[in-house]
Amino acid sequence: MLVATLDIIPYKAHIHAVLGILVVAFAFRNKLAVTKTTAPARLKRIASAMAGISIMAAVTGILLAIPPLQFLDVVWRVLHIMAITAITAQSASVATAYDMWEEKELAGGPGGAGA
Repeated sequence: MLVATLDIIPYKAHIHAVLGILVVAFAFRNKLAVTKTTAPARLKRIASAMAGISIMAAVTGILLAIPPLQFLDVVWRVLHIMAITAITAQSASVATAYDMWEEKELAGGPGGAGA
């Protein structure tokens, strides 16, 4: 999402918005996909939280673009950056944990003790 910081990119706001919409879509798609598996409940909760955080990132991004609310620009910007950082970190964490569970490296993987 560093598109917003690169002034040389034309239509950077539009590109950033499209990427943001894709993040929200993928977060919800991943939440639904993980929910349908027998993955540990913790992974399902984290995937669900990521979907919620993606909405927060989208809302704070929209608030940054509304001129009357720009007096809180720093607040919206910090929340927006924190949200996208959390999504990035947690998506990597869930991907690793899900892969380990799927490969039976965690207790309770498919066909393992907890399945």
